[in-house]
Amino acid sequence: MSNLEMIRKLSLGVEDTEKVNLEFEGETAEFTLRPLTDGELSKLQSIEKKSLVLKVGMKNGQRQTVQSNIEDVDINTGEFTESQSEAMYTAIAWSLSVNKEKITPDDVKQMKAGLPLVLFKEVVRISNLSKEDLTIIKSFQ
Repeated sequence: MSNLEMIRKLSLGVEDTEKVNLEFEGETAEFTLRPLTDGELSKLQSIEKKSLVLKVGMKNGQRQTVQSNIEDVDINTGEFTESQSEAMYTAIAWSLSVNKEKITPDDVKQMKAGLPLVLFKEVVRISNLSKEDLTIIKSFQ
Protein backbone atom coordinates (compact mmCIF):
# COMPACT_ATOMS: atom_id res chain seq x y z
CA MET A 1 0.00 0.00 0.00
CA SER A 2 1.40 3.41 -0.95
CA ASN A 3 1.83 6.26 1.54
CA LEU A 4 -1.04 8.15 -0.05
CA GLU A 5 -3.33 5.13 0.20
CA MET A 6 -2.37 4.65 3.86
CA ILE A 7 -3.00 8.33 4.64
CA ARG A 8 -6.42 8.13 2.99
CA LYS A 9 -7.28 4.98 4.91
CA LEU A 10 -6.21 6.45 8.26
CA SER A 11 -7.85 9.83 7.66
CA LEU A 12 -11.22 8.13 7.24
CA GLY A 13 -11.19 7.68 11.00
CA VAL A 14 -13.45 10.69 11.46
CA GLU A 15 -16.04 8.93 9.34
CA ASP A 16 -15.64 5.75 11.36
CA THR A 17 -18.54 6.53 13.68
CA GLU A 18 -19.61 4.41 16.59
CA LYS A 19 -23.04 4.12 18.17
CA VAL A 20 -22.85 4.10 21.95
CA ASN A 21 -25.63 3.39 24.43
CA LEU A 22 -25.27 5.43 27.60
CA GLU A 23 -27.08 4.97 30.88
CA PHE A 24 -27.97 8.30 32.43
CA GLU A 25 -30.48 8.93 35.20
CA GLY A 26 -32.13 5.56 34.68
CA GLU A 27 -32.57 5.97 30.94
CA THR A 28 -30.62 4.61 28.00
CA ALA A 29 -29.75 7.00 25.21
CA GLU A 30 -28.03 6.15 21.93
CA PHE A 31 -25.50 8.58 20.51
CA THR A 32 -23.39 8.39 17.37
CA LEU A 33 -19.84 9.59 18.00
CA ARG A 34 -16.76 9.95 15.84
CA PRO A 35 -13.14 9.98 16.93
CA LEU A 36 -11.32 13.29 17.21
CA THR A 37 -8.61 14.19 14.71
CA ASP A 38 -5.03 15.04 15.57
CA GLY A 39 -5.69 18.65 14.54
CA GLU A 40 -8.69 18.82 16.85
CA LEU A 41 -6.63 17.38 19.71
CA SER A 42 -4.06 20.12 19.16
CA LYS A 43 -6.79 22.79 19.35
CA LEU A 44 -8.21 21.20 22.52
CA GLN A 45 -4.77 21.29 24.13
CA SER A 46 -4.54 24.98 23.29
CA ILE A 47 -7.99 25.69 24.77
CA GLU A 48 -7.11 23.77 27.92
CA LYS A 49 -3.86 25.64 28.48
CA LYS A 50 -5.02 29.16 27.60
CA SER A 51 -5.34 30.09 31.28
CA LEU A 52 -1.73 29.18 32.12
CA VAL A 53 0.84 31.95 32.24
CA LEU A 54 4.48 30.91 31.97
CA LYS A 55 6.97 33.33 33.51
CA VAL A 56 10.25 33.68 31.69
CA GLY A 57 13.03 35.74 33.22
CA MET A 58 14.76 38.48 31.20
CA LYS A 59 18.21 39.84 31.87
CA ASN A 60 19.82 42.49 29.66
CA GLY A 61 17.18 41.86 27.01
CA GLN A 62 17.96 38.13 26.89
CA ARG A 63 15.56 35.39 27.88
CA GLN A 64 16.90 33.44 30.83
CA THR A 65 16.32 29.79 31.61
CA VAL A 66 13.74 29.47 34.33
CA GLN A 67 13.97 26.61 36.80
CA SER A 68 11.04 24.26 36.59
CA ASN A 69 9.14 24.81 39.81
CA ILE A 70 5.68 25.88 40.91
CA GLU A 71 6.69 29.55 40.83
CA ASP A 72 7.28 29.38 37.06
CA VAL A 73 3.61 29.15 36.11
CA ASP A 74 0.73 31.29 37.29
CA ILE A 75 -2.46 29.30 37.59
CA ASN A 76 -5.83 30.82 38.31
CA THR A 77 -7.68 27.69 39.37
CA GLY A 78 -11.07 29.10 38.37
CA GLU A 79 -9.87 29.97 34.89
CA PHE A 80 -8.01 26.65 34.58
CA THR A 81 -11.15 24.70 35.49
CA GLU A 82 -13.14 26.77 33.01
CA SER A 83 -10.56 26.10 30.28
CA GLN A 84 -10.68 22.37 30.97
CA SER A 85 -14.48 22.39 30.80
CA GLU A 86 -14.39 24.34 27.55
CA ALA A 87 -12.02 21.75 26.07
CA MET A 88 -14.35 18.96 27.20
CA TYR A 89 -17.48 20.65 25.76
CA THR A 90 -15.68 21.31 22.48
CA ALA A 91 -14.44 17.71 22.21
CA ILE A 92 -17.96 16.38 22.77
CA ALA A 93 -19.45 18.79 20.24
CA TRP A 94 -16.94 17.79 17.56
CA SER A 95 -17.45 14.10 18.26
CA LEU A 96 -21.25 14.43 18.12
CA SER A 97 -21.09 16.38 14.83
CA VAL A 98 -21.74 13.50 12.45
CA ASN A 99 -23.96 12.98 9.41
CA LYS A 100 -23.78 16.70 8.52
CA GLU A 101 -25.17 17.71 11.93
CA LYS A 102 -23.41 20.62 13.59
CA ILE A 103 -23.32 20.42 17.38
CA THR A 104 -21.74 23.35 19.22
CA PRO A 105 -20.03 23.56 22.61
CA ASP A 106 -22.98 25.73 23.72
CA ASP A 107 -25.34 22.85 22.87
CA VAL A 108 -23.28 20.58 25.12
CA LYS A 109 -23.27 23.17 27.93
CA GLN A 110 -27.09 23.06 27.91
CA MET A 111 -27.18 19.33 28.73
CA LYS A 112 -28.15 18.11 32.18
CA ALA A 113 -25.32 18.22 34.71
CA GLY A 114 -23.30 15.02 34.53
CA LEU A 115 -24.24 14.02 30.98
CA PRO A 116 -21.29 15.82 29.33
CA LEU A 117 -18.86 13.89 31.53
CA VAL A 118 -20.49 10.57 30.57
CA LEU A 119 -20.24 11.50 26.88
CA PHE A 120 -16.67 12.75 27.26
CA LYS A 121 -15.55 9.40 28.65
CA GLU A 122 -16.83 7.77 25.45
CA VAL A 123 -15.15 10.40 23.26
CA VAL A 124 -11.86 9.69 25.07
CA ARG A 125 -12.31 5.96 24.53
CA ILE A 126 -13.17 6.03 20.83
CA SER A 127 -10.50 8.66 20.12
CA ASN A 128 -7.93 6.56 21.98
CA LEU A 129 -6.84 9.53 24.12
CA SER A 130 -4.78 9.31 27.29
CA LYS A 131 -4.16 11.52 30.29
CA GLU A 132 -1.00 12.73 28.54
CA ASP A 133 -3.15 14.12 25.72
CA LEU A 134 -5.45 16.28 27.86
CA THR A 135 -5.25 17.29 31.51
CA ILE A 136 -9.02 17.03 31.93
CA ILE A 137 -8.80 13.25 31.41
CA LYS A 138 -6.88 12.96 34.69
CA SER A 139 -9.86 14.42 36.54
CA PHE A 140 -11.94 11.27 36.23
CA GLN A 141 -9.44 8.44 35.90
